[in-house]
Amino acid sequence: MAEAKPKRPITGAKAFGVIMGLSLVAGAVAGLGGILVSEIPGVAGFGAALLINGLAMTAAMVMCIWWWRRIDEAAREAHKWAWWWGGCSGMAVGGTLLLTVLLREGETDLSGLAVNEVFAGGMALMLGFLIVGYTIAWAVWWARRR
Repeated sequence: MAEAKPKRPITGAKAFGVIMGLSLVAGAVAGLGGILVSEIPGVAGFGAALLINGLAMTAAMVMCIWWWRRIDEAAREAHKWAWWWGGCSGMAVGGTLLLTVLLREGETDLSGLAVNEVFAGGMALMLGFLIVGYTIAWAVWWARRR
């Protein structure tokens, strides 16, 4: 698939501020919406939460597409390389930890935690490993080319 040419380069603190501000607004709307529908029971509550979260993720993807189409080819390549190598490396670290915890079941006491807390904690840790790996790989990519 042919890469789209950048429409207009994004540079400076103003562009960064706009993207971060819109992301913050989308996250805040999703969070507040989630709080508002958290008391709705059953399928209706689940559907409302799914709709709110789906709209927030759609807004995030629209912002990502807008941003991606405006960055230059070097920045695109840096992000692709960083997500592949850094993200995969971070996922490998997280996967290693997960497998170790699962195989050493008797040594890990999670009985004081609810299932959703363990699940959310595991997802947050995995995301953390992915982001740390990505950040390191991104910095390495740019350091090699400067």
